[in-house]
Amino acid sequence: MEKIAENLVVKNNIINLYNREKLEVTGITEVLSSTEKEIITKIQNVILVIFGSDLRVVKLVPEDTFLSVIGKIDGLRYETKLNKKSFMSKVFK
Repeated sequence: MEKIAENLVVKNNIINLYNREKLEVTGITEVLSSTEKEIITKIQNVILVIFGSDLRVVKLVPEDTFLSVIGKIDGLRYETKLNKKSFMSKVFK
């Protein structure tokens, strides 16, 4: 476990995917952006991108570093850096 902020300790990252329709993730320290097609999250110093369609964050508990997403989940991708140009172009479409 790593303490990243006052009273916030990051635990192991656990991912549970149920029939590609529900995703539960632990270890989330921040949700950077959320659209129907892509949710960009941060786990410690790594970016986790969840992509699919009709995606919706149904539960976010920052104190427990827990995130629950529903929709059609097509995949997950870990990235070591956030491509800021790509991120900003999505925000300002």
